[in-house]
Amino acid sequence: MDIRGKSIMIFGGWGLVGQAIAKQLLEEHPSELIVTSLRKNEAEEIRLILENHPLNRGTKIISVHGDLFVREELSFLSKADIYAKPEQVELLIHDIYDDLGPDILSSSKLFQIMDLYKPQILIDCINTATAFAYQNVYQIVAELRAEINAIRHGKTENDQLIETVERIISTLYIPQLIRHVQILIESMRQAETQLYLKVGTSGTGGMGFNIPYTHSEEKPSKMLMSKSSLAGAHTMLLWLLGRTPNAPIIKEIKPTAAIAWKKIGYGKVVRRGSHIPMYDAVPGTHSVLGAKLNKFPETTWSRVGEDFLESVYIDAGENGYFSAGEFSVLTGEGQMEFVTPEEIADLTLLEIKGGNTGNDIISSLDSSVLAPSYRAGLIRKDALEKMEALEQETGKDSVAFELLGPPRLTKLLYEVYMLKRLKGNIEAVLAAEPEQLALQMEKEILENQELRSTILSVGTPILLRDGKTFLRGPDISEPNFEGRTVLDINANNIEKWCSGGWLDLRATNIIKWQQRLAALGADMEKETKKDYSSYYFRNRRFIGGTRKMDIGIIVNWVLEYEDKGYRIK
Repeated sequence: MDIRGKSIMIFGGWGLVGQAIAKQLLEEHPSELIVTSLRKNEAEEIRLILENHPLNRGTKIISVHGDLFVREELSFLSKADIYAKPEQVELLIHDIYDDLGPDILSSSKLFQIMDLYKPQILIDCINTATAFAYQNVYQIVAELRAEINAIRHGKTENDQLIETVERIISTLYIPQLIRHVQILIESMRQAETQLYLKVGTSGTGGMGFNIPYTHSEEKPSKMLMSKSSLAGAHTMLLWLLGRTPNAPIIKEIKPTAAIAWKKIGYGKVVRRGSHIPMYDAVPGTHSVLGAKLNKFPETTWSRVGEDFLESVYIDAGENGYFSAGEFSVLTGEGQMEFVTPEEIADLTLLEIKGGNTGNDIISSLDSSVLAPSYRAGLIRKDALEKMEALEQETGKDSVAFELLGPPRLTKLLYEVYMLKRLKGNIEAVLAAEPEQLALQMEKEILENQELRSTILSVGTPILLRDGKTFLRGPDISEPNFEGRTVLDINANNIEKWCSGGWLDLRATNIIKWQQRLAALGADMEKETKKDYSSYYFRNRRFIGGTRKMDIGIIVNWVLEYEDKGYRIK
């Protein structure tokens, strides 16, 4: 892709890799470069650097700050500030767990900046796995277990437990990651972004379970393994996105070494965004070890004036400051070693411009996974013929068990099955009067106890043609109550549930099926009688399966054309 004249956004533009990429992008003369960072001072700093860079020949630089993983109104708050108000915590949980509706999407900080600037290229340099994993769900679980134990012994109130439960719900890693990617996908679609490139992480700098840098007495630490797990999960979600029709081009470069460096200097050492105060302690009455070690004991130390730790350091960007000794150990042979941000930037630009670096992990996965096989395609027909023969032999039609999912699949299969059972072929279904056909389907359901019982037993409710009478068994697969026991019944919900998994015997649904079957016929007739080539798949040769109303073939077409559920690789 040609970068010149394009609008490009960099998530994490102030960071080590983000800055290196931004500087090299200036040589390609994009029309505008939008750089984001968590803090305002960081965003302003990188904006000034890029505006005054000697390579900038008219590229407009825009900076944006705030947390891209939450909604706009929470994006300038720390997690501690968010947890300080119950209504903010409720919003946070709502945004992570409830269905992704227009309110959640439009409130998202990420969506809003994508919608405002509509970048054609998006480069994501945020260490997403670290951002989620370092919320440390293990620590919160430990606190929760302690509070549960205290409640059991009558030593605490339930209010504290509620707060901790809310914290753990809002810090569970996978729901946050999934929601982030969902919002990312919709944001890119609406912004018409053409290419997304992620600079990811392995979580361990390329080392294995024996990594000695764990931030914990446990080796490897659970939190570090969570980071690697999230990094892998993120890659798999991006791989799926790369197999999604009408999505941007998806790429990921995953460095497997330490990344360094941003600068070398002498001065106050920064840890987690703050300078390290100097303290001192000497032996005294309260410094003798007793039976227990308290996290918050009586003070046995004193502040050393207004001093802060000062030393020679190397700034490794998001990984913080390292001493000369730490950097020497970390980058030595057999340890993490390191790669420079400029090398990552080189690969990034080459991938964007269509080069084949061999470092795009999405392409690597595509070339490594086991695809559908020729042998399986050949013997599929034998399997289906054997099952059809058994259906005829036993007199039992095999329609759906609601084991594959989603509930919509079971509903579609049974609706086509009933149309076939009553009319036999597509032409007869298309010629039928909808109200009359709905009446016939309802009569079949009410009089055929075995059919009715089978449908209800697999968890598929039946809505009769009046739109009010409803049949169900003890378990229903649609809707998903999601922890609730009662849901409102209204017109919108009825339509949603019928679309999602209820057998719908209303005349409006019959009309919808007639429209589908007519469209299927039109799709097959696209092949002209003179063009009998391999270009067409659903053609006149396909008609044989539809004339006898093969329920699998018809529902396959519905899932592909109506639900857009088909593979492209």
